[in-house]
Amino acid sequence: MNQIAGAGAAATIPVVWSFFGFDFQAGPVIVGVCAVVITRLTITLNSKTRPRIVLDVLVTSLCALLTALWIQAHTLDLLKAGVTGIGIASLGLGVIGIAKSQVGTALRLGIQTALKALAGSDTTKP
Repeated sequence: MNQIAGAGAAATIPVVWSFFGFDFQAGPVIVGVCAVVITRLTITLNSKTRPRIVLDVLVTSLCALLTALWIQAHTLDLLKAGVTGIGIASLGLGVIGIAKSQVGTALRLGIQTALKALAGSDTTKP
């Protein structure tokens, strides 16, 4: 009887996959991507506007990729991976808007710095 009870107490080893040389636990990534798909489907099916299937598929793919990268980078457990997937999928098109605003700000600052440097070099000429 003691031998049977002891057999169930064995430690579980997580499944580890490798993608382009990066190792990650499969469980949290699957949970996160499934959470993204379910959340995006719920948002899409509850939408009152006309269906935009191509856009929805692209946004869902972007959200799934971002979720998988976030989970892999922070080695999240199952619950945190699911919540992360739901959160990123809820942003949806907002993810694209956030990226555009960050890139726009960086470009604007870079151009302003370059123009100031050029203007500063022009004023030193006689």
